[in-house]
Amino acid sequence: MNINFNHLYYFWQVSNEGSIAGASKVLHLTPQTISAQLSSLEDRLGKPLFIREGRGLRLTDFGILTKQYADDMFSIAKEWLETTQDGATAIHRTLKVGISDAIPKSLVSKWLAPLIENEQVANLHCIDGQQSELLAQMAMHKLDIVLADKPLDSNLPFKVFCHEIGKSQIGFYGSVSTCEALRTNYPESLQAQPIILPAKHSPVTNSIQFWLQEQNIEIKVAGHVDDSALMKALGQQGFGIFPAPLSIKSELQRHYDVCLIGTIESTYQNYYAFTPDRLIKDSIFSEFVNFAKGVS
Repeated sequence: MNINFNHLYYFWQVSNEGSIAGASKVLHLTPQTISAQLSSLEDRLGKPLFIREGRGLRLTDFGILTKQYADDMFSIAKEWLETTQDGATAIHRTLKVGISDAIPKSLVSKWLAPLIENEQVANLHCIDGQQSELLAQMAMHKLDIVLADKPLDSNLPFKVFCHEIGKSQIGFYGSVSTCEALRTNYPESLQAQPIILPAKHSPVTNSIQFWLQEQNIEIKVAGHVDDSALMKALGQQGFGIFPAPLSIKSELQRHYDVCLIGTIESTYQNYYAFTPDRLIKDSIFSEFVNFAKGVS
């Protein structure tokens, strides 16, 4: 389907102003011209974009959806035009990074360090959320990178590249008093202990439960928490022991006053960076991935 992007731009301005009269002042065009262009666009799409309400216009459901896409398109166009302001030798850009709630922020800060220091990156926008939600935003070009703790779902309806950027063995942590009691005779000491686990059916949770079954240890699940910061806070308050990567042991001991009880054999946390197809050959992203892989 061929779309006249001038018509789409006129639609976008009308939707922003709420009326054809308002858009005509912004565009310096007559209301009759804009009205005719909107009619042409609606004819091309085969669906109405607006409903008249008094002297103004209200977006239809299809109009709301169209505006969401137009917002993204013209926002990207604005960013592109801004790269020309300082000349071809000084190109600056905004990078938008989605971060899974389950990833320790101390690791994220290390991974993002080269992007923060990169002279080509004018702004770095970071958004927390669930992995599925973040990937959905990437599909709509709202995110450039997604950092996650789970591998990529092969059923995604769009092309994404998955880069494994880190791996760490998992251990159980708890308050100082809990550590002293459970370190002796570990792992048998875990019997009937309340444990806070990541989300149900997550790779780490499945691996931990398999390991516990091998050890013939039955635990009490105190809860499933997919937010790493909340899990640590609950563990600090004594609601139960919790699993976390050995790579952040020093941070946990320093900020949460907890200590390592013992390691969990053959259980690892993997970390991934997802990038869309359109950015796979971008030097900024390839440098980021290579740097992140070297962070312990």
